[in-house]
Amino acid sequence: MAAPLRDAPSLAAELAKVLSRVGRGLRYHTRAARETLDVTQSEGELLRLLEHKPGLRVQDAALELGIASNSVSTLIKQLARAGLIERTADPLDGRAACLRLTPLALDWVRQVGNAREQVIERALASLDESDRALLEAAVPAMKRLARAISAKSAPADAISDKSRPAEAISNLSGPAL
Repeated sequence: MAAPLRDAPSLAAELAKVLSRVGRGLRYHTRAARETLDVTQSEGELLRLLEHKPGLRVQDAALELGIASNSVSTLIKQLARAGLIERTADPLDGRAACLRLTPLALDWVRQVGNAREQVIERALASLDESDRALLEAAVPAMKRLARAISAKSAPADAISDKSRPAEAISNLSGPAL
């Protein structure tokens, strides 16, 4: 028999706590690898994205990361100055730039990625088989959750609607999960 579903606010609060703790743990355990290039968390995310999608354009990188294009442009300038990203003209649109990692950045991304995977593999090995099976089954839903969180119509827009506070607050809960 399936367990009853939690209400959305308590599920959201529990997921926020758990995901924050996982993120902190990964950052802690991969700090040494990240510090070798002295990059910020945001810069590291962009580098990891470009490893998986070389040739990505600025606008597309912004969409993938869920941040504004001008923020990605700032990250790119910093990373290009550090010799970690190469910008080339887009063959389909000369006004746009395609982004690629330099060999140094590619080695770094693989080192950090391997460190992250090793941390997760050790943690998974400490769990029993049923917990690992539950986590594996949850991956598709977690991917959909990540996409929903990164979507342009973020619920945070409701917070700024000061004209109707009660409606804004009810919009935060969104559809049931």
